[in-house]
Amino acid sequence: MLDDGVPEPLAEPPPDQVEHVAALIDALLSDERSPSAVTKFYDPTTTYAGDTFLGLAPNEPYAIGTADLLAVTLLDVNPGVAAARALLPGGKLANQTSALLARIPLGVAFWEATDDDLAWSGSLWSLLRNVDGVGRTIAGKLMARKRPELILIVDDVVHGRLGCLTGTYWTTFRRVLQDPSRRARIASLAPHVPALRVLDTLMWMHWRKHGLS
Repeated sequence: MLDDGVPEPLAEPPPDQVEHVAALIDALLSDERSPSAVTKFYDPTTTYAGDTFLGLAPNEPYAIGTADLLAVTLLDVNPGVAAARALLPGGKLANQTSALLARIPLGVAFWEATDDDLAWSGSLWSLLRNVDGVGRTIAGKLMARKRPELILIVDDVVHGRLGCLTGTYWTTFRRVLQDPSRRARIASLAPHVPALRVLDTLMWMHWRKHGLS
């Protein structure tokens, strides 16, 4: 965040990067294995965590609580002791975290987000990622819990496959998802799940170490 309280703006991506990412997403959407992979991830009878990550209660919109820390552990990460002490109510970063969450709107779709929406999100992401034991991936997963329609998870799997310029992942995907036909194809894979979470799932299920069987 800048000294005057204005968030640092996110960088705009080069056009060829947007085209490259769009082509990769379209390839995943055309893969005949994608519907069953997404269905499996949100099926509560499987050992995949998608349904529980989204639904575990309580989920207070303007604070990080114990249910949020537990939810992200279901995605195979562990925020750890330092994060719990800093972010839970009464922690040294709890008030700052809540103030930033208040700046990030509820119910706004990622592709409709303003520059300010993403910039304030970037400020919170920077705060969280610098907590001992959190880092880029856990910060994204915590924020995705709080704003499932707005925050894209860029974990090591996505980062390693796409290799976008630093600070341009969110702005790249915002452009990719401004195509309504692409959004419709994503949403059709799991109509009951926010489209951004479906996209996260699609990328991770295909690009994780062992890929799809």
